[in-house]
Amino acid sequence: MKKHNDIIITKASGNIENFSEDKLRSSLQRAGADEKQIDDIINEISDKIYQGISTKKIYNWAFRSLKNKSRHVASRYHLKRGIMELGPTGFPFERYVGTLLKAQGYSIKIGEIVKGQCVDHEVDVIAEKGNDHFMIECKYHNRQGMICDVKIPLYIQSRFKDIETQWIKSYLVMKPNFTKAG
Repeated sequence: MKKHNDIIITKASGNIENFSEDKLRSSLQRAGADEKQIDDIINEISDKIYQGISTKKIYNWAFRSLKNKSRHVASRYHLKRGIMELGPTGFPFERYVGTLLKAQGYSIKIGEIVKGQCVDHEVDVIAEKGNDHFMIECKYHNRQGMICDVKIPLYIQSRFKDIETQWIKSYLVMKPNFTKAG
């Protein structure tokens, strides 16, 4: 087995960093692999890795090996990639999120226009069950290494505040004794 704490890998974003057996181990654990499967996969990969290897290549090796050991665990390991394969737009992802919530007993609406105090907003998914009401903004990337910077959550928060202000105003008309919590 090679000493791999000094092996440099190339991430999908183009950034480079040292190979981390702990990160690989953690990703396999999150997928549900048992300790023997994880140790076997790490030993296989440890013998193959080289300077500058891409995380994609490491992932492909781990996935292939995991698929031979447990198709069920391999499908969980492949979930992120599977979601990225939904397509170039975010709409199928929004439907997927809605379907997951519907399976949990929520009534859902997808792509609803909601009145704000200043402007109307399209909300990706609205989910309701009992007294729980959620407005969900889905962010979808179909390529690894893409990130949302701080402007995105700030933009989402300002949209929510605009909708919340209008909702409270409308609710006060229906229930004059209502007070906002928090």
